[in-house]
Amino acid sequence: MNIAIIGTGNMAQPLGSLLQGAGHHVIFGSRQVSGDRVTSIEEAAKQGELVILAVPYETALDLASRPDIQQALIGKVVIDITNPLATDYMSLTVGHISSAAERIQERLHGARVVKAFNTLFADVLSAKVQGNPVAPTVFVASDDADAKAQVLKLASEMGFASVDAGALTNARYLEPLTELAIQLAYGQRLGTRIGFQLIKAGE
Repeated sequence: MNIAIIGTGNMAQPLGSLLQGAGHHVIFGSRQVSGDRVTSIEEAAKQGELVILAVPYETALDLASRPDIQQALIGKVVIDITNPLATDYMSLTVGHISSAAERIQERLHGARVVKAFNTLFADVLSAKVQGNPVAPTVFVASDDADAKAQVLKLASEMGFASVDAGALTNARYLEPLTELAIQLAYGQRLGTRIGFQLIKAGE
């Protein structure tokens, strides 16, 4: 599958490596075009069969408001990995009655938005790229059953445990889960090589 990752930062790069390792063709969309794999945001949105928003929430919201991006993403699965973090990262700017994912979906009317990978730290992704057998749970939420199934399969191909987290409105609970991870990583000094794993007690 041709997968476009919008962004080239610390989440985008290891996600790209894991997807390539799973046999997918990956291109990156950026404001700064360079080399064969980094094209413009507009071109990446057009080329990707599936598109991942790996930029800060406010940037993702701005992109989702652009008519050219909206047009390019009609009918496509769009994975939102963003979290609506305050500038100091220690709180959320959206919550309780909405979520980053829902606000992005409101703007990308024709796209099939899926919330996933937002609870993972970049250091955990990088450790996975380096061969660490870490397998935190990837929670996947969407209102589109087929899109959700595609992302659940994608996460499994990348070596993660994947769980159907229900409707897109459940992003309201997944995004605060990331804030808890940040509080544990920095407030409680556990570091950023931590993650959440859903377990089921034996029958």
